[in-house]
Amino acid sequence: MLMANTFAAGLVVGVGVKWLSPYLLPVVGAIFRPLTQVDVKPLAKAAIKLAWTGLERGREWATYFSETVEDALAEAREEVVRAGQAPVDKE
Repeated sequence: MLMANTFAAGLVVGVGVKWLSPYLLPVVGAIFRPLTQVDVKPLAKAAIKLAWTGLERGREWATYFSETVEDALAEAREEVVRAGQAPVDKE
């Protein structure tokens, strides 16, 4: 029963699209036509600049984060050594 309903719905949609396409396609074309006349090179350059800037900022953040974590680990290790407890090295 469900399969028959699905088939009937697909058939109705297909016939509807067939009948309405001569009226809808010119409207859709008119909507998208201005997008095909856009000069893409400036947009591409802006996107590349933005991506490059983001990459550089990401590298700076990763370096800062890495240094911060290394400093915190070194300080924690120093505190453990000063407290008289031997740190466990797994190297």
